[in-house]
Amino acid sequence: MFTGNGEALMSVVLVLGYTTLGILALCAVNLVYKTLQSRSRHDISGQWVVVTGCDSGIGQGVVTALSKRGAKVVACCYTENGASAARAAGASWAPHFDLSDDAAVRDVAEKIQTQSHGALWCVVHGAGTVLPGFVDYQPINFYREVMAVNFFAPVLLTQKLLSALRRAKGRVVLVSSVDGIVSLPGNAPYDASKFAVEAYADALRVELSFCGVGVSVINPATMRTPMADSFFPAHRKTWDAMAAAEPEGDWQTLWPESWLNQYVEKNAQQLRSIAEDPAAAVNDIVHAVTAVHPKLRYLSGRLAKTLFYALWLMPESWSLRFKRLTVQPRPPRSST
Repeated sequence: MFTGNGEALMSVVLVLGYTTLGILALCAVNLVYKTLQSRSRHDISGQWVVVTGCDSGIGQGVVTALSKRGAKVVACCYTENGASAARAAGASWAPHFDLSDDAAVRDVAEKIQTQSHGALWCVVHGAGTVLPGFVDYQPINFYREVMAVNFFAPVLLTQKLLSALRRAKGRVVLVSSVDGIVSLPGNAPYDASKFAVEAYADALRVELSFCGVGVSVINPATMRTPMADSFFPAHRKTWDAMAAAEPEGDWQTLWPESWLNQYVEKNAQQLRSIAEDPAAAVNDIVHAVTAVHPKLRYLSGRLAKTLFYALWLMPESWSLRFKRLTVQPRPPRSST
């Protein structure tokens, strides 16, 4: 026999129990529903798809995968060698040009409109460049170079292709990075460009939702690509550029050349050890292009789904403490 207080407590326990079971049931149903949705694919045979950054790595893998599905792929490359490789991978057309050249982007966009007869299923913004280095020795023009390719080019190309995307009720896929949700030291220009891509994607998604055009973002972790292989050696290019611009700068006292050589050698080996198969990112991009119900965001790779996702969710003060303990090198010399 329960007393009044006991009955009240039991009622609370029962309500909480049933509520928890209800929430778990809803989560299970939602999981099953999303799983079934993700397996439904569009037939993209004969559809026009634009992919940038196809010289190598993830972009080239996407060209191969989409071409095998019958898509007419426009593979935008930087070099003639890259364009030749893209054509060999199945691209219908492989122009090579500099994405930081606005006039070239406009010209290619106009030709895409003509070739696709004004109906474009998807544009995948996969091109990217990185110029790493610490903020003490990052020339300001490096920020401009990275933003030009990683942010301004996708914005301009999307804008010039919007009418064709609207006509097909297609989609835009923006390849960001885990650096677009968690900024890491030694890579400020790249991280800033990817955060800009994230904000642009959010705005674009809402604006285009009224005309049936979807927007997905891909956040790969470090993949085994030429960009990853060159990341730490590229610190040398940044350091040399700053040394030429400011040969007597105080920054050399804080970050001497002898330290740079050791830092690059040590961390290049570590990066190679954690780099993942780019197939994870390729598969996510293909899903974003072909799925009837694509995700708004894809975290590509084990580290993206675990470590970076956790860093993204945790309080900023915790994230800062973690970064300082694990990835931020201490300057070998203190400034005075």
